[in-house]
Amino acid sequence: MFASKLSRVGQTSSRLFKHTSEFTRSFSTKVLSPEQALKERADQNRVRFQQHDILSDIMDVEDRRDGGNNQFVPRIRPDVELTRRDNFPFNEVQPKYDTPKSAIDRDGRLQPVEPKDRTVTLTAHVDGAKETKAQSPFTSFSGVPVGVDGQATEKKLVDNPDYGQSRIVHNPAQDAKGGDVFDQFDIQRDIRTSSHPGLDETAVNRSQPGKPVWQPEPHERKFLADVGVDPTKASFTYRERAMMNSARDQEYLVRGTIHDFTLERPDDQGGLKHVSRDQFADQFDAAHKKTK
Repeated sequence: MFASKLSRVGQTSSRLFKHTSEFTRSFSTKVLSPEQALKERADQNRVRFQQHDILSDIMDVEDRRDGGNNQFVPRIRPDVELTRRDNFPFNEVQPKYDTPKSAIDRDGRLQPVEPKDRTVTLTAHVDGAKETKAQSPFTSFSGVPVGVDGQATEKKLVDNPDYGQSRIVHNPAQDAKGGDVFDQFDIQRDIRTSSHPGLDETAVNRSQPGKPVWQPEPHERKFLADVGVDPTKASFTYRERAMMNSARDQEYLVRGTIHDFTLERPDDQGGLKHVSRDQFADQFDAAHKKTK
């Protein structure tokens, strides 16, 4: 087994040496335009991620925190505050798009669409096709990175009010009954290496009439470069779009039912007010009366 790994290391080395010229470009003294600088940054990140994925394959490591390829060791639930914004936290369907989503049930649990499903991958959830969302076991959050010990690398709350007025805050380490937690390390690698059908087709805006070709917003081009994608291209694949979306949101995915979290909803002054759990049943009933 060790010999086979050494052989693979040799193969890996030869594959990495061909990228040497790409590294030397970073030492150039020429002045680059903003577009050229982003493209070069994307090239460097792409090579770095290729090396990372190859070395991970050699070591048979899918995650750096769960004991390598020992499937019997439970994943560590990171000690980090995650946030989720939602305009309809008690509704199982997103009204504007008619898309199934995670929601708080009448008993005060945050439930994904299908808590026990094991067929939907991280990549398929992030790609976001409606038929996939209809059976996803994942709930999406945003949060700061964590280290190999599962501890947050910095103490701040990542929060994006653009995604909704209500806010759900969840610390996986405090949820004794919680499911598996996947951070950017896991998600980005899964997207890069996934064989999910259609990922390498040109991305279109699925929810828009005529399905025009998808284009990133100006501020999103930086995130494309961060994940090793040339942001100056004329079009992008679904894989590249998923990588960008997940990086932009500093996304985490939590699999299964979430028991421990807090809910904050807008108050009359425009701030956020904590909702006690004894109000959840009434708010659930009110939300469902509106949709009947």
